[in-house]
Amino acid sequence: MDGQNEIKEIDRLILKYLEGEASKDEKIELYRWIELSEENKTHFKEAQELWLSTQAILAPKEDTEKALRRFRSKIKNYNRRGKTFRKPLYYITQCAAIIVILLGLYYFFIGESNPEQYACVEMAIGNKGCITLPDSTVVWLNSGSKLTYPSRFSDKKRKVRLNGQAYFKVFHKEDQPFVVETNDMDIKVLGTSFVVKNYIRDEIIETALVDGHVEVYFPNSSVPPITLQPAEQVTYSRKTKETKIYTRKDSSLYHIWAQEKLLLSNCELTEVIEKLGAWYNVTMTCTNTSPTPVYMTLTVRAEPLKEILQTLKSIAPIDYRFNNDTVYIEHKPNS
Repeated sequence: MDGQNEIKEIDRLILKYLEGEASKDEKIELYRWIELSEENKTHFKEAQELWLSTQAILAPKEDTEKALRRFRSKIKNYNRRGKTFRKPLYYITQCAAIIVILLGLYYFFIGESNPEQYACVEMAIGNKGCITLPDSTVVWLNSGSKLTYPSRFSDKKRKVRLNGQAYFKVFHKEDQPFVVETNDMDIKVLGTSFVVKNYIRDEIIETALVDGHVEVYFPNSSVPPITLQPAEQVTYSRKTKETKIYTRKDSSLYHIWAQEKLLLSNCELTEVIEKLGAWYNVTMTCTNTSPTPVYMTLTVRAEPLKEILQTLKSIAPIDYRFNNDTVYIEHKPNS
């Protein structure tokens, strides 16, 4: 493999790594390459910094056009300085600029002599996305969610702040706990998968554990810490300061919204309704039961909920109605 093709392959590995899509073998290959020389370390660091600078907030078209011009200018500057990464990184930043605007890294000062760099990612209403943090932790953000995190974690603790809903797959580090802060609930883990729902507009905050274990703290109340087991969910009321713990048979429903598409193959209608409710983050319920089971097969991507409900209505003897934030499904007798 010649030098140019080798760099292209390395850039491809770096991008997969930063996106959280690299396999274990690909990570090992990348780590070995990075350790080969100081030049390789510098190349990776610059690629990572450029990637972090693209983690930004979704914006209207006129803003994204400006961002795209800035990204192009930035890449040209890197090329003039003789940097080796070109097409792969240019391609990904160009695509990112089409859907986001550059927020960049900003500073929080803890004393004048101790600045920390932070990045902030915010999803627009109706959009969701995935980012990879500097420690390789992968985070899926739901609509209207905002995540703030340092460009480099400290040696003792990895700490981020969330407003909204996110699904975390935390990279395990035994001596470096990962902490998610919200206004009224903090979640501490080492390496695990869990969901946090903390919209400021909502009275109830939720944390649900998919696998591993988490410790949940309530800094603004006298409620003692809670340790969750897989498939358990804890809710906390900002109004009453009360907590409740639930257990779900299918823990995938906690983070089903983070998937790119929802596949329903020969599923009974009650299961379809349950998964659609989790996918669209709405309450869906059946008002009556069918004398015979109804099974369905469909694929959901980014279609509006009403469009999906119309599809269900066309293939099954049901009707639906909206009442505030709840969708009521009713079985109709066969004619």
